[in-house]
Amino acid sequence: MLLLDINDTAITLLQDGEELYSEPGVAFVDRRSAVFGHEALAQARLHPRQSHNEFWQRLNADPVTPGGRGIGNQADLVFLHLQAVRKTIRLPKRAPVVVAAPAATTPQQLAVLLGIAAEAGFEVQAIVDASVAAACLHPVTGACRVVDVTLHRGIVTHLEVAAGQVQRGAVDEVPAAGLAALTEGWVDAVADRFVESSRFDPLRIAATEQQVFDQVSAGIKAAHAEFSIHVRHDDVSRQVNVARRAFAEKSEQRYALLARSIGAPTTLAITERVRLLPGLATFLQAEGHAILPLPGNAVAAAVAAHAEHIVPTQATSGARLVAALPLHEAVDEPDETTSALPTHLLCGAIALPLGAHTNAHEHPSCPGGAPMFHIRRDERGVAVVPAEHASVRLNDASIDFEHAVAGGDTVACGSMTFQLITVLAHSVP
Repeated sequence: MLLLDINDTAITLLQDGEELYSEPGVAFVDRRSAVFGHEALAQARLHPRQSHNEFWQRLNADPVTPGGRGIGNQADLVFLHLQAVRKTIRLPKRAPVVVAAPAATTPQQLAVLLGIAAEAGFEVQAIVDASVAAACLHPVTGACRVVDVTLHRGIVTHLEVAAGQVQRGAVDEVPAAGLAALTEGWVDAVADRFVESSRFDPLRIAATEQQVFDQVSAGIKAAHAEFSIHVRHDDVSRQVNVARRAFAEKSEQRYALLARSIGAPTTLAITERVRLLPGLATFLQAEGHAILPLPGNAVAAAVAAHAEHIVPTQATSGARLVAALPLHEAVDEPDETTSALPTHLLCGAIALPLGAHTNAHEHPSCPGGAPMFHIRRDERGVAVVPAEHASVRLNDASIDFEHAVAGGDTVACGSMTFQLITVLAHSVP
């Protein structure tokens, strides 16, 4: 099954869970042609007037200025991007596809998308709400909200969970919390650091601004704890180091607007895109919310698990809009060791018993002063809690917020890797 995710932070096409294409919803337009994705993003700061990144959000006939050959409005760019996707992976025409759309996409926009997709060579069988799909395989309740981000807005989706179904409720949009606006702030923070250290402002020169933008974007995606940003101009190289926490501080006002939209403390299922935003999950936890991180493949896994609910077995007229899916926790049956709470923190050949509050640097295998996290164990369960500004990875995913853990999970900090294990006491006959 082909799945097309139209979140414009990365327009992604997958086949049976395997990624075939994933590039940002950005276009560079000149008089002769248009290019999309990473190639367009690499020219966004060099030629800002010819760079366009709102067409997937608008999905309408608003004009594109300046235009290009065959490009007069936003819908034209969507059409050409879809054509570029299909040609890049040599997909045949009339390929059947399921579309995952952000919850804030309007019915009018979806209608426009269906027409464009058909012209571009895709046969859309169904459109599924991305927030519902992302959450339906996970332990959500009626008080849960899904938090996601696109290039130009944060999206808070209220879920209605009842009778074994997850259904989309109200949807709130927070334009100030879009990835593009957040990135602008981080680029400004890096430029301020350059000015402070060398009186050189990289934003005054298009080429050095592009260098900063590229490195910040790559570092966010890689979840760097510290960013080493290099710029080169007139054969002179300059470098600054910026901690991830500086980006979190730069974004606090925008995060506060998102938190205000969410409202009273509740359970927040956050997408991988949100988890990668510096300091946001920590900020939301401090506001009293319980964080449920969703895996990067959450939408694809849900579409595969509920294919019979999404794609009709009998021919129907037009694509179905799916805004409700069965609530189903898709996990393997736990064995005796993983169903019990972790009791020890293993590193090397030594297992340290867990107390209510166990600092990792207390482990006999650790050098003094490192690593920077602790394990909390109480009636709520067991959680790993990174120290402020520490670089901690849970099961190879970077985290900067408290996260529930289970037996078998691994926690890495610096060059050291730990595993949470469960030691069972069996009576001797």
